Amino acid sequence: MRKGYLFVEVMVFLAVLVMVAASLDRFFRAFTYELPKSSHFIQESLILNNAIDHIRADVASAKSLTESVGDSAQPVLLVIERADSTVSYKFSDGRIIRSRTGAGEKSWPVPHCRIDWRILQRDKTGYAVEVNTCLEDRDFGRIHKKMANSFLFFAGTPWEAAE
Repeated sequence: MRKGYLFVEVMVFLAVLVMVAASLDRFFRAFTYELPKSSHFIQESLILNNAIDHIRADVASAKSLTESVGDSAQPVLLVIERADSTVSYKFSDGRIIRSRTGAGEKSWPVPHCRIDWRILQRDKTGYAVEVNTCLEDRDFGRIHKKMANSFLFFAGTPWEAAE
């Protein structure tokens, strides 16, 4: 009667253990890395959608739309003239900042977001705003766009007013 395992039995057990661990690697990586990361992107997408709802409501009650362009061709500031006030939106340093005359500022933190807007004009008068958004995931030096959306809001369409 023997009191232990043979060396061959121990080596076979270790080989099987390595194969099982290698096959479960994706499963564990998903639970430890991908699911928390995806959850964070979903939360950030909800914050971004809240900001987009404010833009939609402000554009709906707009009398005129203008944009301020900085050094690059990208618009820096979206200015919306409403009947009661002027609202401006700015995207910088991972934040969307909404400034309203007489009411102060409101900001939404979206560090992985990319937002671009463009005013559509007819006879040098803005009649709509095209807003493109996405969340950027940087992975090993590559940028992956996630949850990309495109919106088109027309000025003067009935919608609830933003506060």
